[in-house]
Amino acid sequence: MSRDPIRTLVLRLTVVTVAVLLLAAGGASWLTLSRFDAVFQPELARKADMVGTQLAAQIDRALGYGIPLDRMPGLDRLFQEEERRHGDIAYLAVSDPQGRVLASSGRAVAARALGLAADRVEGRLAAGFVDVALPLRTGWLHVGVDAAYLAKASTGLMLDVLSVVLVAVLLIFEILLLVVHLAMGRVLALRALVERAAEGDLRTSPPEGGPPEIAETAGAFRRTLDALNERHAALTARLSRLDPADPRRERAQALLARFRFREPGAPPMRPFNLVYLRLPVFLFCLSEELSRPFLPAYSKSFAPAVPWLTPDLVVGLPITLFMLIWAMSQPGGARMSERWGRGRAFLTGALLGSVSLALTATAGSLGELLLWRCLTALGYGLVLITAQGIVVDHTTLKNRAGGMAMYIGALLAAGVCGPVTGGIIADQIGIEATFLVGSALALGSGLTVTALLKRAGVPAMAGKRAPLSAGWPLLRTPRFASLMLLSAVPTKIAATAFLFCLVPLLLTSDGASKTEVGRVQMMYFVAFVLISPLAASLSDRWQARRGFIAMGGVGTLASCLPLLLSGAWWAAPLGIGLFGLFQALVGAPQLTLVSQIARDGGLPETAAIGWYRMIERLGAALGPVVALWAAIVWSYREAMLAVGLLCGLSAVLFWLADRAVSPRPRSAAPLSRTQEA
Repeated sequence: MSRDPIRTLVLRLTVVTVAVLLLAAGGASWLTLSRFDAVFQPELARKADMVGTQLAAQIDRALGYGIPLDRMPGLDRLFQEEERRHGDIAYLAVSDPQGRVLASSGRAVAARALGLAADRVEGRLAAGFVDVALPLRTGWLHVGVDAAYLAKASTGLMLDVLSVVLVAVLLIFEILLLVVHLAMGRVLALRALVERAAEGDLRTSPPEGGPPEIAETAGAFRRTLDALNERHAALTARLSRLDPADPRRERAQALLARFRFREPGAPPMRPFNLVYLRLPVFLFCLSEELSRPFLPAYSKSFAPAVPWLTPDLVVGLPITLFMLIWAMSQPGGARMSERWGRGRAFLTGALLGSVSLALTATAGSLGELLLWRCLTALGYGLVLITAQGIVVDHTTLKNRAGGMAMYIGALLAAGVCGPVTGGIIADQIGIEATFLVGSALALGSGLTVTALLKRAGVPAMAGKRAPLSAGWPLLRTPRFASLMLLSAVPTKIAATAFLFCLVPLLLTSDGASKTEVGRVQMMYFVAFVLISPLAASLSDRWQARRGFIAMGGVGTLASCLPLLLSGAWWAAPLGIGLFGLFQALVGAPQLTLVSQIARDGGLPETAAIGWYRMIERLGAALGPVVALWAAIVWSYREAMLAVGLLCGLSAVLFWLADRAVSPRPRSAAPLSRTQEA
């Protein structure tokens, strides 16, 4: 099979650009980290000296009034308040001239173990602490800085740099892909038309203009297509005059049914490169993903104003309503997209999302927050269903998987970039400003897709969709019911319970910053992107969908173990990475089984997939409710275990139920990983 020269060119440009970016970012990162320790350690000692000087002045003032150091009241409380204000201060202590500790806060035991004495050398590292000793009128004030804080800060900086490099690489890839395809737009459009014509779709026509060599070829192709459509119109008119019983009419109609021609008087379809859709979808999904690390904590800040609700329920309401509105908006959003046209529907959804995100930043009460989150969900649902409609409009059954790959790739890239970027922005400039950044991205995505559709000259097209009601008989099928209740719903409950609620709340309660929460959440998408293609391929090759689904559910339970057994820094990234890995095993096999069950029952696959998507998103809406109810009854870690048990037990029950009711094994059409969402 010959190589695709255009894909080869894009791949080479991407590899070269990414390599240059990685070299530059790697060099800058190495220089930054190599200088970090040398600069940061003296700064820590200087800060400890500054804090100690202020405290020493207050203590000396009291000593000047004749209050003995060993009887001075309020020292412990003063030290505790000061320590709470400075996360890098490990302890504060006062010792008399003989070295006895008279008052302390923080790691008092460690401070006493140092054997503090009057001849302490400033900045000297001892037993894991940098101890800054300042003389008092009678005695010494000791400010201790944990040496491990320096290592933690250095590690945090390194992880921040690596995260930023990863985000930059993905963003450069998205932009480069769009730029290359824009530069080669006419060549790619002409090739797409030839491919569609080879598949029997003769409704298209290449755009006019361009370089002479391309314009000449496009003109010849356009004249050929116009002639074929004119001959089809003339032949249809002749056939309409034949007797319905004439066998020639039936043979001609059967032959023409293999091709798709323009409707009489209808303008020709213009090609649309689906790569143009990828960047707008990426930007819009990124606008929502930015808030993932801090949305639970932001929601919890409204809890004091509603004392009749527990704080955990206040956290769950915005997430639950978002998922519920998103799920329920899909059928109506699809019809709206077809009626209004894809470009107008996408822009409307993007504008709605942009305005709602901006208003979320100004929410003054829980009611306002819930209202703006519901409106954001409406915009989110309309944009995503419209993007899927654009893919359906401009692909055939032969290349639809590749089209969906463009769409799903944008969602996954946003999932990788969004949490860590949102955490960094929120830590640096605040939560409200992060929502405003998301609002700008959503607006930019709507304007971008409108400009690209206009540039391509694409008319509004409505894809033919089977009505959702056509799938009613499917709901009475035991295999479909067991798949939904024992796999799809528990899987989505676990996904939203872990990612949206329990992990951010658990890490925040353990003192993690928003950036650290974002890094941990990013591990889910990184694992999902890496494992999903392999899982889809192996499940198709081995025809072991039931086994993959059961393995993913049981693995979800196993992914809770690192967080349950250890509070170390590596436990949360490892647990969420494993969670993403096992979730990736489930998606493609689930969708393949839905299609297979629909075919076995003689039902439309599109209606079956529509019901599947709606039911699993309703499960996503249940996730926060289940998680936070369990957190109210138990702790966050125990709630994670409860959700993991639900997922694992449901997977085992599904394996047993599907094995009991499924027919004899039969081959199913392979399903690409691109149908994951």
